[in-house]
Amino acid sequence: MKKIGIVSLVLGFMVLGLLPRTVSAQANVVKIDIPFAFMVQDTKLPPGTYVITKMGAWNYRISNLKGDQKAMVTTPKGDQKAMFSTESTTSPTQVKTFTLEFRVYGDQYYLSKFFHQGKTAGFMIPMTAAEKELAKKGPVTTKTITQ
Repeated sequence: MKKIGIVSLVLGFMVLGLLPRTVSAQANVVKIDIPFAFMVQDTKLPPGTYVITKMGAWNYRISNLKGDQKAMVTTPKGDQKAMFSTESTTSPTQVKTFTLEFRVYGDQYYLSKFFHQGKTAGFMIPMTAAEKELAKKGPVTTKTITQ
């Protein structure tokens, strides 16, 4: 009887030890629907369901899931995904759900920021030279998508 109690206790600690790693791994991958074509730095991506994956402290990958096949879509440049680096940014309030923010120039959308649920600290994608030229030519608005 004592042996069963010790085994149960050890198994309980093993399960509890695995939970933080599982939660942490889930926080590094986010799935979200984006209903319009958009740019991630110099890569144009079509509308669709995307997975954003943390690749390092400040580096991310965004991949398009095509239907149920979970196949990455090839972009016009031949890329299957966009890799990008980020800088830190903050939101004045804690976001309630995962949030993407886009800078919009006419009909062109550029992914600019994202925030994880329950956080005020977020990630900003630096503007490319091409985007800076667009910003000089006309007004910029923002579009927000939440999960």
